[in-house]
Amino acid sequence: MTAIPRRRRFTALAAAALGIAVVSTPLTAGASTASDTAVADDAKRVVYVEVNSNDMANVADYTLESTLRPAFDIAIIFAANINYDTEKGEAYLHLNERVTETLQDAENQIRPLQKRGTEVLLSVLGNHQGAGIANFESREDAAAFADELAAVVEDYGLDGIDFDDEWSKYGTNGTGQPNEYSFVYLVQELRERLGPDKLITLYNIGPAAEATEYEGVRAGDLLDYAWNPWYGYWDVPQIPGLEPAQLAAGAVDLTRTSQQRAQEFAERTAAEGFGALVTYNLTAGDHSAYLSSITEPLTGHATAYRAPWYDVDVDVAATCAGGDVKLKVTIDSDDAASLEAEVVSSIGTSTASAITAAEPRAIVQHAKKGLVADGSLTVRLGGEAGTAELDLPYEAPICR
Repeated sequence: MTAIPRRRRFTALAAAALGIAVVSTPLTAGASTASDTAVADDAKRVVYVEVNSNDMANVADYTLESTLRPAFDIAIIFAANINYDTEKGEAYLHLNERVTETLQDAENQIRPLQKRGTEVLLSVLGNHQGAGIANFESREDAAAFADELAAVVEDYGLDGIDFDDEWSKYGTNGTGQPNEYSFVYLVQELRERLGPDKLITLYNIGPAAEATEYEGVRAGDLLDYAWNPWYGYWDVPQIPGLEPAQLAAGAVDLTRTSQQRAQEFAERTAAEGFGALVTYNLTAGDHSAYLSSITEPLTGHATAYRAPWYDVDVDVAATCAGGDVKLKVTIDSDDAASLEAEVVSSIGTSTASAITAAEPRAIVQHAKKGLVADGSLTVRLGGEAGTAELDLPYEAPICR
């Protein structure tokens, strides 16, 4: 990694003709829909974690304030390597001790992130041995390496692969120099194995970043995102096939980039319509104040540190009943704890207790006696971990 410079969703669906307004707020991993208009435009917050010195689990310490959404959408394990077997004359995937420990401790290092909605990728880069993503000599060689990558994604339940063409030292051990087709072949072969639901991303540096098209095939058409590799600088990756919504032009080193510059990059990312902002080197401890300078411009929410988190879905439906607005808040829990809930809205305060897994609970409020449904409410969830507070919007129908 050079030292220099995609699940929780709030949805709003209005069925005006029926006098119905609904907000579905899934707060569990894997819950996302194409109609996620409230956060679909939020730029992804991406973080690389140096697992040689830090735990991936640190990423799960951060959520967006007043939500159960993660502060980071994508977390990248840094890093696995491409090594070279001199006897066989071929590249192979190498997982160092700390990467191996991280993967094997997935229940503590990876699953808590994914449960909160953060996708976890494995970064792959060279290791000074001459093997890299830019010098596979044939499609067969690229396919063999893609097999290894796909296997590690499958074995450890990862969400994809990130490519980083640094430190390969092409030519060492009699290896070939970068060519025009290697990276395209590799991305093609990996996409075929991973399918459309896994992520393939590019840290936009090195010879591979200059060889993304071959014989009419564009790697950009198969990649999900590309990141600016120059921390503390603004630089737009130029990858044919990738749109601004798939690019991180701002790059932040969380230990070196000033908080002011991090905020400026976040503001510019939102203003110019880029789809991500990439950060590097999340360490242990409470960095929520710094991270808030990134998340507030991108999402409208500050960053909370180790806030209580519960594995629930919350649906808010606003309908008309007898000329009045009726709110129905449904809480569907997959959490192991028995939960209590308090719903506070402009039309009242209601509570429910002993909410357990797989037993959805509905809380109903009626806007009677002149009370007005104002389109927002707060749900407070209480359990073993403490109280989590969610601010939820809804669209109030016009009732006559």
